[in-house]
Amino acid sequence: MERVPLILAGAANGAILATLMILLLIIPDDIVFGTFPVAMLSFLIIILIPPFLIKKICTERFNVNPSLKHLIPVSFLTFFLPILGPAFGGPSLNVISYWLSLIVAAALGGAIWSIPFVMLKKNNQ
Repeated sequence: MERVPLILAGAANGAILATLMILLLIIPDDIVFGTFPVAMLSFLIIILIPPFLIKKICTERFNVNPSLKHLIPVSFLTFFLPILGPAFGGPSLNVISYWLSLIVAAALGGAIWSIPFVMLKKNNQ
């Protein structure tokens, strides 16, 4: 697989992850964060939805087959570094430009986290 589709898949992974995180934060706290296990389960679901969604979209629409061995670690790394901190430490929800910049930062983070996987795949071929 070429370099560019892998990096774009990582970027799309990050963008979808940030969008789901913003949607999670819009939902009232007592529904999502009622107990610790429910909160952790919701975070895990948010982390695991984008890799499978990106894989399905890439294989059906673009005839590209990204590996889940690439997409799942990128999803975890993108969630913890460029999303989790700014999402909880940022301003209130009425600042639209801040939340939109979170999506861009997550897409950039997903692309950056994809670079080691691109290099590993290039060395293995």
